[in-house]
Amino acid sequence: MEFMGAKDALCKVANLNIGLPDTLAYYDEASFSAGFKKTMAFQPRVIKQNRGSSGEGIWIIKLKAGNYCKAYGERSCSDDEVLDMMEANDNHAETHTVAEFIEFCVNGRTGKSGTWTSKGVGKYLEGGKAAGGQLVDQRFCPRIVEGELRYNMVVDSLVGIIHKKPAAGGISAVGGTGSIYTYYGPEEPKFKALTENFLKRDLVHVMPSLGLASEPVPLWWTTDFILASPEGTPSDQEKWIVGEFNCSCVGISKCLAAYCKDDTPNASYSDISPEDLKEAQVYGDLMGTKAYGLLESARASPVDTSCITKVAGDDLGLMAQPKNPKYKVALAQIYVRSQPYGGSDKSSNGHRYDSIPFANGMITSGMSCQLIHYTQQEHDKFFEVCKQFDAIIVRCNPGQIKADGGDQARFDNGMRDMRKLGIQVWPSPDVMEFMGAKDALCKVANLNIGLPDTLAYYDEMSFAAGFKKTMAFQPRVIKQNRGSSGEGIWIIKLKAGNYCRSYGERSCGDDEVLDMMEANDNHAETHTVAEFIEFCANGRTNKSGTWTSKGVGKYLEGGKDAGGQLVDQRFCPRIVEGELRYNMVVDSLVGIIHKKPKEGGISAVGGTGSIYTYYGPQEPKFKTLTENFLMRDLVHVMPSLGLADEPVPLWWTTDFILASPEGTPLDQEKWIVGEFNCSCVGISKCLAAYCKDDTPNATYLDIDPQDLKEAQGYGDLMGTKAYEILDQASQRPVDVSCITRVAKDNLGLKRQPPNPRYKCALAQIYVRCQPYGGSDKSANGHRYDSIPFANGMISAGMSCQLIHYTHQEHDEFFEVCKQFSAIIVRCNPGQI
Repeated sequence: MEFMGAKDALCKVANLNIGLPDTLAYYDEASFSAGFKKTMAFQPRVIKQNRGSSGEGIWIIKLKAGNYCKAYGERSCSDDEVLDMMEANDNHAETHTVAEFIEFCVNGRTGKSGTWTSKGVGKYLEGGKAAGGQLVDQRFCPRIVEGELRYNMVVDSLVGIIHKKPAAGGISAVGGTGSIYTYYGPEEPKFKALTENFLKRDLVHVMPSLGLASEPVPLWWTTDFILASPEGTPSDQEKWIVGEFNCSCVGISKCLAAYCKDDTPNASYSDISPEDLKEAQVYGDLMGTKAYGLLESARASPVDTSCITKVAGDDLGLMAQPKNPKYKVALAQIYVRSQPYGGSDKSSNGHRYDSIPFANGMITSGMSCQLIHYTQQEHDKFFEVCKQFDAIIVRCNPGQIKADGGDQARFDNGMRDMRKLGIQVWPSPDVMEFMGAKDALCKVANLNIGLPDTLAYYDEMSFAAGFKKTMAFQPRVIKQNRGSSGEGIWIIKLKAGNYCRSYGERSCGDDEVLDMMEANDNHAETHTVAEFIEFCANGRTNKSGTWTSKGVGKYLEGGKDAGGQLVDQRFCPRIVEGELRYNMVVDSLVGIIHKKPKEGGISAVGGTGSIYTYYGPQEPKFKTLTENFLMRDLVHVMPSLGLADEPVPLWWTTDFILASPEGTPLDQEKWIVGEFNCSCVGISKCLAAYCKDDTPNATYLDIDPQDLKEAQGYGDLMGTKAYEILDQASQRPVDVSCITRVAKDNLGLKRQPPNPRYKCALAQIYVRCQPYGGSDKSANGHRYDSIPFANGMISAGMSCQLIHYTHQEHDEFFEVCKQFSAIIVRCNPGQI
């Protein structure tokens, strides 16, 4: 709007076929005074201010004496030479000296400017170039008295031509001056030379010439042309020059019956005649088609990630991106520069060892998937790039961002911002936090897969009191929140075995002795109740005794907000028979692993000698658990965790422990959740691709073909599920409830499509201090021509929601706007 609407746009297109080479621009008094005096001495001129509308401040000027010099620059006008002038807004005439005209243009009405009858105030250079202060100086084309042409454009398509002829004796054909309008179709032979010069030769250069190479031409706009050729020029050789571009809320004149004025205060969409409405909707439908094409062209290009460092050496194994993806996905990774190979999960090219099956799964489903790396030095740039994707798959192992010098909380907050923009994040920080926290077991305690007597502690006092009571009743499992691979998970029994008969009958004394085993390595320790509480709360101190654990305790450090917590569950003795890991792609079970501890152990954590047995998702042995989990409980898991607005993760696991006593029939067994895990769960079939000391050059090609086939099966299912989730999200309209609904109704608006490819907003302004909300409004508060625009988008398969801007809701409005694919701005200049 700024660059096309500015009058100095005429200088920038001066060397195109539709331009006038001797077009000058002035931004200050000195250059204007010198330049105008020189051009005015040579030939009649048109001086155009930048800020006015409807011809105000556009002056057609001749020397009263007619004493033009023969060659440009041969002389300059003096201050006292007299000018005959006509203003284009109303064709009124004035006579002033050169000095008076310059003074009026620069300073407005002053003691030096003479007396003016213009409705304007002058001061055309006020504020300088940055504030829009400018004057454009062009040679006067005398054939303007024959009229000018307005080309009505929908993007790059001409939809109509209007010949606007001034009233007799006038020069300007601005509306309201008695001018005569004649309408032509886009193929009119009279104007074939101009149409070809404009559309076929010049149009492609207009936006680059204006410094707008990265912008498309507007959706609905006009160009006014003036005939510059001398009389007698054959029509096929005529030169028509641009008088101005206009894209600032150009109206659809066929809809004018819908706007309110004093004699039609209740005007509405229904007042537009069927014939006019049909023609207006043709324009709207073409706008929809063109808008769709522009958005498709933009989508066909990959997201530009050149502003962030390309960390990976190559993308070995990655499929070609689809030419026209419905959704664009990023797979975000972290390369730990201080660690060998970039971390313990990397292939030799710098990608995570299982990234390629994830990405190829997205591509197989018709989405693009670009692999990017986060570096804390490029935090802001990284998240600006992320804003351009529809979804982000986060594959950063816990602890790696910190290990690379970054701040995990800062990264997480960046991803939360993406979620606020409607961008899907798998898994989002809140999903990782709430599902991964051990107190998740309390929140699902009343589901089929939960254990009702599950308690959580967030401070030393509640832990000491609660643990002493539960420990006195039966063997317990105490789980810290922050550890991994079983560190800080303790299976605990009273050494004396003196359990009370009912819960709460007694509490343990500080000196009672505990037999303990830690799940990370199945090592045993013996401590008093007081020593265990001290270790959990404060770590190794002179009150905690001597510990052989690899951990440091301090499980409650920082309190709940910092993840300090302990979960207390009844010990299920049949854990020695093993636990089950359910591997999940969203809501689909893809495999079951039975993990049996080494003889004499309790934990089946890797590296402890445990035995793994693999089963398919339909394994009859575990039918009861599978049905309870998938068919009854899964739909309740995310709401139970406070994550009702989030889908279950893309790739995640749940570990189950058998809680039923021995002898329970298979179809009555109760399996309970031991933990959820969605924090960068690996695809074990790809482990051959990660670097370690004996395989420092490991790559995607080192994965066994059969393993790769199975891994890609998981990836393809992830792609299918991800596509479905994004499709479901696209079916929902953008939530605009945080901004005021101004319009009373949406009369005439078509039904929104059920699955729009793109979501558009049509933004309007209702001027609350003006009658009817402004001179362009229907009685319901919408702009009089908004409905054909919106219906055109809908006809093209996009949604289009009509919203209003109010300055009091500026921030909320633009938060809403971030969720649309495109915004059509229909706010008349000056109305905001």
